[in-house]
Amino acid sequence: MTVPWRPGERDITTYKEVEDLTLRPRCCLQCSESLVGLQGDRRTEQGDQDQLKELYSAGNLTVLSTDPLLHKGPVQLDFHFRLTPQTSAHWHGLLCDHRLFLDIPYRALDQGNRESLTAALEYVEEKTNVDSVFVNFQNNRNDRGALLRAFSYMGFEVVRPDHPALPPWDNVIFMVYPLERDVGHLPSEPP
Repeated sequence: MTVPWRPGERDITTYKEVEDLTLRPRCCLQCSESLVGLQGDRRTEQGDQDQLKELYSAGNLTVLSTDPLLHKGPVQLDFHFRLTPQTSAHWHGLLCDHRLFLDIPYRALDQGNRESLTAALEYVEEKTNVDSVFVNFQNNRNDRGALLRAFSYMGFEVVRPDHPALPPWDNVIFMVYPLERDVGHLPSEPP
């Protein structure tokens, strides 16, 4: 659990972590959401896209990542799930300190997006050392009630806005899904 940095403290790691989580996951160029005008610092320039590399691919799921070897700062993880040969569902996230923060895409309640979330959660559980998956969405979304019900049904719980594990993102509702781990759990591959 992260304790917010206070002026005068010497714990640079805690300060750096709080500073890094002011960033938001970026949308990718292939993602229809980059055209929707989402708020926040979501750069979609080609230079940024080149930094994402394929980390994993199996079945319909491809996971892209920024440098997975740098565990000191947040790592961008993009989950692309192929629905048809022409379309895919995208979940954008930041991995930081055994926590994954996923932005909930628009139309998240469509069947394809539910299937893509299940594939992303299975990847996270089997291939990473993540303990908690946080999903988030803007507080003013029209489908807020439906999202709260659907994600609660899937086992996610609403997190109070002042919880110390949350990044300082404005006007966002967070829900968490804690992953149950065996005591000796080791992921089968990084990040």
